[in-house]
Amino acid sequence: MGIFDFRDPNKRRKKIATITVHCNLNEVSINTTTINFPTNYTTLKEILGDATRIEAIKHTNNSVYLWDELGIYCSTTSPEKMLMLLLVVDNRYGLGYQPKNNFKGTVLIDGKPLESTIQDVGADRPYMIRSISKENKQVAIALGWNPVI
Repeated sequence: MGIFDFRDPNKRRKKIATITVHCNLNEVSINTTTINFPTNYTTLKEILGDATRIEAIKHTNNSVYLWDELGIYCSTTSPEKMLMLLLVVDNRYGLGYQPKNNFKGTVLIDGKPLESTIQDVGADRPYMIRSISKENKQVAIALGWNPVI
């Protein structure tokens, strides 16, 4: 970054938004907006902003929506039916297409940190949430549609 780059809006560092995911018994909200799964790109765009990248997955009908600064990823066949979000906590573990940065937000379940409460989330909630681990380390959090309900 040059000494006078602050004058050029394209060279300024972007402020990274803070994301807080609240999961309670009946709903999920991202920051203060309630979200239902399946969701759609329009809803996510209102909450997270435009995806940094939208890429087609070779040899499939799926596309990947990536919010690089936020560490969020979504793969879907249709922008009108997005079943799940992946919050990538550690992108060093090769999860395929993935955001350039790690998810730095907060995930709360019933008002408490995910780490202490994820084991208490039953299958009767209108969403599912799973911790994805590799080598005994959390690398992502999957949040989305509960097919049981």
